[in-house]
Amino acid sequence: MPVTPSLQISRDEKFRIYRINFKSLTELELYLKGNPEVNKSVFKTQKSIYLLEDFAGEPLPAAINYCHGGYETGLGVFLRLKKELESVNVMKTNFRRSVPAVVGSRPHVPNFVAGTPKTMFRLDKAKEKKFIDMYINLAYSGENTDEQIRNRGILTLNLITLFESNGIGVNLHAFEASYNYEELFIADVKLKRPDEIINVGKCYYPLCGKEFIRRVLLRVKESMPFMEKWGLGYGAVLPETLIRKYMGIDDKKLLILAPDEMGIKGKDIYEDAAVFFERLNLSDKISIPNYKNHKKNEA
Repeated sequence: MPVTPSLQISRDEKFRIYRINFKSLTELELYLKGNPEVNKSVFKTQKSIYLLEDFAGEPLPAAINYCHGGYETGLGVFLRLKKELESVNVMKTNFRRSVPAVVGSRPHVPNFVAGTPKTMFRLDKAKEKKFIDMYINLAYSGENTDEQIRNRGILTLNLITLFESNGIGVNLHAFEASYNYEELFIADVKLKRPDEIINVGKCYYPLCGKEFIRRVLLRVKESMPFMEKWGLGYGAVLPETLIRKYMGIDDKKLLILAPDEMGIKGKDIYEDAAVFFERLNLSDKISIPNYKNHKKNEA
């Protein structure tokens, strides 16, 4: 059965805006497997099909199938570095204290003997669960290397782990935002809800697989009812100020940009981690390990 995701088309003084939202990778996969009509008046040639494999990875049918799992290119190194980085993290466990009360689950013997009203123990009230929205821009310039993209993926998943160890759930969105003349395109895919455990296998493909950005999201773009001639360059990457404006990403939400914009070099994961967290400035929200100091100790 064909899937129809949420497509919103609007206009302001600068752009005609096309925003398509996918509730999950599954919804994205089903949408593309429904073979949405290509806007042939704009896209004379389908780059999602004809881009060379050296640049865009495996062919489009395989790229779409990877949305439900099985993408393993570079996964071994990714998992090894992820594990090494997480060994530095100091995890917090939120314990609930037992406090004296009138009604509870077990007796408070000293208070009973003393004749005070609070003769039982109960668990202290659990802290209210907090949530944060995290957005990662999958678009990047050609100067970014595979290693930079890999390290950004590791650091993003590690950041989610740190938030959750501090009692903060994460809504993870992966998106592409681009523009061409007076048209603006946003494709937003929800990868994780706050009540879900991180699924590394599910997140790895959109965060690190070049097929996802260069074939899967390109195929989505080819189905948009654009009026401008997007066919040549498929648009330019939207700058941070406009991303925040048109996606509604305020200071309470986290925005992760292209690897080079986050200071990620792709060489040393600990150095990249130190610069990444410095760029995000999260010390007032969660406990950040001293990755830079860990690197010195290793040396």
